[in-house]
Amino acid sequence: MPYPRSLIDDLAARAGADGAGRLLDLACGTGQLSFALHGCFGEVWAADQEPDMADTVRAKAKAAGIGNIRVLTSAAENLAAPEQSFDLIAIGNAFHRLHRETIAAIVFRRLRPGRCAALVWSDSPWVGEAPWQRALSAVKQRWMARTGAGDRVPPGYDLARRERPDLGILRDTGFGIVGRYEFLTAHEWTPDTLLGFMLSTSVLSHAALGERVAGFGADLRRELTACEPACRMRQTIRFAYDLARRPG
Repeated sequence: MPYPRSLIDDLAARAGADGAGRLLDLACGTGQLSFALHGCFGEVWAADQEPDMADTVRAKAKAAGIGNIRVLTSAAENLAAPEQSFDLIAIGNAFHRLHRETIAAIVFRRLRPGRCAALVWSDSPWVGEAPWQRALSAVKQRWMARTGAGDRVPPGYDLARRERPDLGILRDTGFGIVGRYEFLTAHEWTPDTLLGFMLSTSVLSHAALGERVAGFGADLRRELTACEPACRMRQTIRFAYDLARRPG
């Protein structure tokens, strides 16, 4: 799901973006933050370790005629960038997948004094108590067990995040915590769009499911339709970002 414009505008304002300066979209994926924020900065660096993600961002920028996005294929730990060279470093739905302590230290050094880091995220569709959300969660767990996709989640992942929340890691690195800002957006899913979402995740992607993709899709549609015969699954999605500032 794209981040709402209200979140993007609020983030740009709180980060002091003025149309100049440099943004780093770290672990950028398909570049959602790069494209949403490119008009707020003179230069955008979009970095991802997956070559197909970098190619996607590069193709999208070319098609849109956007010339200020620089695409790099690099793991966050290996990004070649001078210290104190960015005015905002944003990480969208990815900080939890990185070596958080290491990346927090790298982000701190790469930011100019007084500038901000933003962890941007949103709720997943299976988070909630609606019957269709419980059914979606059950299908997800069932198929992760069938395919062994749970092995793609690092051992102790949930416990580590509970014991050391993201903001605690940023604070221990030396950041001042500015705050968390939330934006609620009403959305209506269909079985097909939920299937597309699930196939975009790492644990139930085409690669994870292999030849079982069709079976997974049929199971998901059957369970969702049983809960919602009209096939209209409504969710109020919480989009949010945590903002931290390097002391000036």
